[in-house]
Amino acid sequence: MKNLILSLLLIAVIVFASCEKDDDIVDITAPTITLEGPVNGETFPAGAAILFDALFEDDIELATFNLTIHENFDGHGHGRIMVTPFAFDQSFPLTGKSDDIHKEIAISADATAGPYHFIVEAIDNAGNSTNFADDSSIELEIWITNEEMPYVLFQDANENEAVVYGGTVGDALEFYGEIGDEVGTLDHVEIMVGHLEESAEHDHARILEEAIYEGDFEVAGETSVRIEDLLANATITVSQAHLDELEEGEHLHLIVVAEDEAGNIASHSIEIHFD
Repeated sequence: MKNLILSLLLIAVIVFASCEKDDDIVDITAPTITLEGPVNGETFPAGAAILFDALFEDDIELATFNLTIHENFDGHGHGRIMVTPFAFDQSFPLTGKSDDIHKEIAISADATAGPYHFIVEAIDNAGNSTNFADDSSIELEIWITNEEMPYVLFQDANENEAVVYGGTVGDALEFYGEIGDEVGTLDHVEIMVGHLEESAEHDHARILEEAIYEGDFEVAGETSVRIEDLLANATITVSQAHLDELEEGEHLHLIVVAEDEAGNIASHSIEIHFD
């Protein structure tokens, strides 16, 4: 009996010590975010919805997350007017140690076309917040499109649609096509040749790591311009050294970013294959 009493007392002491230890835990770990959608470079038409799918996790207890979407037109063009740039900034509650969130974010029907920052941050019950320094907060770029934005047609020398451009190492590249606006006039065009970040998976959101060629063209008041005319004074060549820098499966691209007088921005790209 004495041994039984001692054993029970020992168990009680261990349980009490364990509970006291749990109470003394200081939470210093920020939540983690696993974003399934959208992906970097994804495009969404004005008037549609962005499908947001993310898993939030914390070692003790989640609290809230914040979702921010705002225009990222700086550096993409020189538009003088932004008709109605889309914006979203809202916080949502989280529960438990793990919370799987699925939401639809409606885009206004009159949203200006172009690149937008998509930012997700989270905080736990102890006040630990994700941050950008260690990439625990998420920031990526999505694109919104609309029917008023400029168009880009990639063509061959006979003005037939081009699916891919061909070139020879060391020889000047030749590009053809039309850039225009069906409801207004153009303002500015950027043309680049380079390879793209792997994360830019969609046509309207190509992102250059390093450009072999970059050209800026003021085309204010024009309803359409020809790619070959804009590049008439440019000699663009690609060396074998350029190609050797590409990783397996990567290609060089011609990228055209066009902005109209209303501030709508469109970006299109096409692969360049070499003999």
